Amino acid sequence: MNVLIVEDNPISATVLEHTLDKQGYETITAHDGEQAITCLESHPEIELVITDIMMPNADGVELVRRIKERDDWNEIPILVCTSLRPEYVNHRLTGQGWKYLFKPIRANSLIQKVNEAFAQNRKILHEPELTMSQIGIDSKAFVEVLDKFSQAVSDTIIRLEQQVEDTSQEPMDLQDLLEGAKLIRAERLTDILTSLEHCPNGRKREMFRSKRPLLLRQLKAMQYHLKLYTH
Repeated sequence: MNVLIVEDNPISATVLEHTLDKQGYETITAHDGEQAITCLESHPEIELVITDIMMPNADGVELVRRIKERDDWNEIPILVCTSLRPEYVNHRLTGQGWKYLFKPIRANSLIQKVNEAFAQNRKILHEPELTMSQIGIDSKAFVEVLDKFSQAVSDTIIRLEQQVEDTSQEPMDLQDLLEGAKLIRAERLTDILTSLEHCPNGRKREMFRSKRPLLLRQLKAMQYHLKLYTH
């Protein structure tokens, strides 16, 4: 599980990094909102953002706004970590039901809130051991299944990226990919593919075009997780 830490104070950043790393989370650190945007662009595997408010360049409020404006990012949970008074933070981040962590950082509180954020999320990929047990195949056969699915994911990413500039193309047939996603219990990818599959024919092209950025992000996140397991 991958967490983006956005914090300009090196002491606070180090505390967050070490606490999360100790609990098995993978962390990436940015020191302002602009760096965070770059990280989100290049790391589709990021599943949670922990951000300070007061930072140089783009601050936390600007970062949150830009994340929520993007269809492929707006479902990423955000945990606001700040030393500002609650009433001041609420004034700047109104109407969103934000989750807060107030400094000084306490490990127990941090881990509790991070665990809660991940518990509310659909999983990118369920635990392979449990999936193998449910399917009824051994680890060698399952790796072969994942290899074939990984190739299908890579092929779909290439085709989607080629279509970005050509809005006249018909929606891709993603039925085989959906079947594979269901089999290996890739929940988020399954949800997106199912919504495209069940879309009325008259709206499929429009729906496919609007969902393409989110689909691409989830496919690249899936590609990252599959590589971790199969290599």
